[in-house]
Parts: sequence; structure tokens; C-alpha cells
Amino acid sequence: MMTSVISAISMLRALLPRPDKLKWLGIVCFALCISAFEVLTASMIAAFAQVISLPEHGQKYLHILGFHQDLSTNRIIFYMAIVLGIIFLIKNILGAGEVFFQNFAIQKMNYRFRDMMLVKYSEIDYGTYLTRNSSFGLQAVRDLVSGVFSQGMLPLSVVLSEGTVFASLIGMAVYMNPSLALIIFAVGVTLGAVIVKWLFPRFYRFGQKLQTATLYGHQHLSQFFHAFKEIVLLGKRDAFIQAYSFFSKKESVTIAAQNAVNALPKVAIELLFVGVFIISILTLCFEHENPTQMIGILGGYLYAGFRLMPGVNRIINQLSIFKMFIPSIEQVYREYFLMSAKENYVDVPDFKFQTNIVVQDLSFRYLNTKRDALSGISLEVKKGESVGIVGETGSGKSTLIDVILGLLRPCEGSVLIDGKHPANSYQWHKKIGYVPQSVYLTDDSIEANIAFGEKEADEDRVNQAVNAAQLRKLIDQLPQGTKTIVGERGVRLSGGERQRISIARALYHQPEVLIFDEATSALDNETEAKLMGTINSVSKDRTVIMIAHRLTTLKNCDKIVSMKDGRVVKIGEYEEA
Repeated sequence: MMTSVISAISMLRALLPRPDKLKWLGIVCFALCISAFEVLTASMIAAFAQVISLPEHGQKYLHILGFHQDLSTNRIIFYMAIVLGIIFLIKNILGAGEVFFQNFAIQKMNYRFRDMMLVKYSEIDYGTYLTRNSSFGLQAVRDLVSGVFSQGMLPLSVVLSEGTVFASLIGMAVYMNPSLALIIFAVGVTLGAVIVKWLFPRFYRFGQKLQTATLYGHQHLSQFFHAFKEIVLLGKRDAFIQAYSFFSKKESVTIAAQNAVNALPKVAIELLFVGVFIISILTLCFEHENPTQMIGILGGYLYAGFRLMPGVNRIINQLSIFKMFIPSIEQVYREYFLMSAKENYVDVPDFKFQTNIVVQDLSFRYLNTKRDALSGISLEVKKGESVGIVGETGSGKSTLIDVILGLLRPCEGSVLIDGKHPANSYQWHKKIGYVPQSVYLTDDSIEANIAFGEKEADEDRVNQAVNAAQLRKLIDQLPQGTKTIVGERGVRLSGGERQRISIARALYHQPEVLIFDEATSALDNETEAKLMGTINSVSKDRTVIMIAHRLTTLKNCDKIVSMKDGRVVKIGEYEEA
């Protein structure tokens, strides 16, 4: 158990940036202050118990605190009670401050790391992205990272705090009566060994089962809502519900087992506390302690026991939770550093596009496949030129576009801008307006979808893009104009309208290059003809690369590139294709 816990703590340390590591120093400082006050409180209770039976002892304690005048018995007890109350008050104020600091510090680490994780995902190689299920990314950023901090970091901070208090109070017990403390320590170690040997391994397995059930349950749930229309029409409700139900049941059973097993240590600790208290009395009687000394020692032990009993229970519970979430910590660690393995995009400050895009001896193969998707491709696109790419499904057209976009990195050969700048650069992306076949629209306004990702849209640029994409007629018919909400994935718009918004989005940033990846293939002939008029209009004075299934769609291109089986078989004008 200890090896995996230490290993998990090491992983967490590697994941945290320096400012968050410094916050842990604050958590440690709080834990040390609380433990010091716990020891002081236990000592004061032991002293107060003695003063109740022998008030004259209180005069000695008050002298230590600065009260040098002789006091009556009632005054001694009165002042001792006030001192004890002040210490309790300070201890509890510090305890409340510790709880707030722990929770806010760890939740701040949580949302900052989620941002860091999302940044890593945004930089992941597109070829790797294509091999992954989107449900996994959603679970990793939203659920796993939150679990790592809420169910990993927070329990760890509680264990640190309670563990420090535990060690301090045990140290006080050793100071008061070493032989009695040794007996208590031996009983505690025996119980701890049983818990570590039998209980904690089960929580690790619970964590593995819960992680799997949650991932696949979320995946089936996403599929249910994304394919809702087809599920209803095909009458496949039961199949999809049962697929989700299987993992939902597995998740619930695992949580129930974890909660049930988690309740066992509390029973054991309560039995231990009563047993230790009886052993303490028997030991003190055996050592012939006088009643006054016994009252003082037992008072201190009684407070320590009442403080340690819930504390030890919290330590065991929080360690159980931490152990359960070690699989999540391991997964987040692998994800984070896997995505950091190499730099996929580069920064080229002096980037300029002035002459051409050159594809030289290009070959590409997708991950986990044996066949080249592209092989031996050489191609030049001059600035201001309009190039069409045509070929059957699976000929490699979209793959070639993704390589030119800089999303996929060639296995062999290169794609260079002006003969020197790599395509996988941030500056190249800023010069491109990309219109895909399948448009993704957020459940937001038309304006927000055109200015995709910007907090505040530039109205002038939105209107220019609307006019260029020939959306003005549609916008003028809508009561709210560009503020109209399009619905999830643009469900309230027609296919042609969604594509025009996609074109407007591409034009919003005033790109030098426009790339159309089968932007009209899902449209009927009439809608396609109208949209092609729009595309031809916005393509003037720009470099254009356009993919199409039908050759007639590309009749206005300067040259046509014909592809088959991942190779360029012909380059020529429209009449020659």
C-alpha cells in the first residue's frame, strides 16, 4: 500500500506547478499550528482536572502564565477555566481557517490544472486525437482531474493535518506515561496493520472498477443523446438504455461496496478507544498511581482519545478515498505527460506567406495502421491561385488537406510555406480560413458562431463576413438578426445556412488562404449551386484550395489535382481533368 501511495504522491508533486507547491507549505504550516494547540489543549485539560481535585496545584500553573499573586480556590479554578476557554477558542478559529484555506487552495489548484490539461489537449497531435474517443477527453478534464484534487489532494491535506495532530498527541502521551503510551501504540499499530493489509487494497480495486464504469457509462450516455433521432426512428431505445444501464449498475454497486467497507474502521476505532481507556485505568492502577495523578493523566488521555478517535477515523477514511482515486491520479499523470511528449506546433514570429505552398515527396500514415494514407505526393500552390482536389472516397483528399493545414505531421517529406516556414506553426493557422464538410455550431447566437471563440465580436467584421457569405437575406428575416440562437449544433438552421455561417466564420478573421473540405457534398444540387456562387465570390484575391466529389464543382479553379489511393495521378486544368 505504502509504495503505491508514495508513488501517487510523487505523481501529484510532478503535476503541480511551483505556486501550487508553495500553497502546500501553507497547508503544512496550518497543520503544525493546529497540532501545537491540540497538545496545549490536552495539557491544559490534564492540568485543569488536577486543579479540580487539588486547587493548590493551580497556583503553580498560573504562575507559569504570569499570575503571581495568591488567589483563592474559586479564583484559581475561574482563571484556569478562562485560560482553557481562550486556548479552545484560538484552536477552533485556527481549525476553521485551516478548513477554508485547504478547500479554497485545493480547488484553485483544481481549476488551474484543468486549464493546463485543456491547453495540453489543444496542443495534442491531430493524428493522436483521431485515435481517441471524445468521451475520454471529457472525462479526463471534467471528472478525473476534479477527482484527483477533490478526492486526492483534499484527502491528502486532511491526512496531513490529522496525522500531525495524531503524532503530537501521541508524543504528549509518551511524555506523560511512556509505558502506557507504548501499550496504546502497540494496539494501534496492530489495528493499522490489519487495515493496511486488508482494507486499502480493496479501495484501489474499487477505484479501478469505478473509473472504467464511469468512462464507459458516460460514453454510452453521450451516444444516446447524440444519436437520439436515429435511436427513436430505428426503435433502438432498449439497446442503448441497456448498454448504459450495465455500466451505471456497475458504478452504483462499486460505490455501495466502497461506502459499506468505509464504515468498518469507525466501529473498530470506537472499540479500540474504549479498550484503550480501560487498559489505561488498569495500567495506572497497576503502577500504583495516586488518584490525583490518575485524574490528571486520565483527563489528558480522555481528551486525546476523544480528539484522536474521530481524527483516526478521518485519516483512515481519507486514505481509503485517496487509495481509491490512485488509478485516476495514474491516468491523469499518463495523459498529461503523454501529451507533453513532443512539441506539435511551433512559433515562427517572422512568418510571411508571399510566394507559394510546396508539398515535397510527402508520405503519411495514420497511427495504428499499416497502409500509407498518402504516398510520394509533390504539389505546388502559388499565392493567389485556386486549386481543386478531386477523387473518390478514401483517395486521401482530406488527409492531404489536414497535412497542409499543419494538423498532421508527415512521416516523410515536408510542407513548407515560401520554401522555409513549416505548416505546423501557429502563424500559418492564423492565415487560413477553413470550411469543413461537417460544421460545428455552438448553442449560441449567429454572431457568436461567426466570431467563434471571441468574448466580444467585432460587429463591423461580423457584418462584412455576413455580407460576403451572402447571409444578409437570412439575417434580415430574423427578428433578432445576428443575435438569433441557432440551437445545439445549429439544429434550427438548414444545411446551406449552416455552411454559410461556416464560410462567414472563416472570413471573419480576414484570411489570406481559404480551404474548403467538401463543403458542399452534403447539400442538394440547387443549394450547392447557390453556395458555390458564394464560394467563388469570396475566393477572389485569395489563395484557395477546394476539395469536391464532383468535378463540375471545381470548374472555376486554376488547376485540378486528381487523387487515387493516396497518390496524385494527374495535375491539370479543368478541361484536362
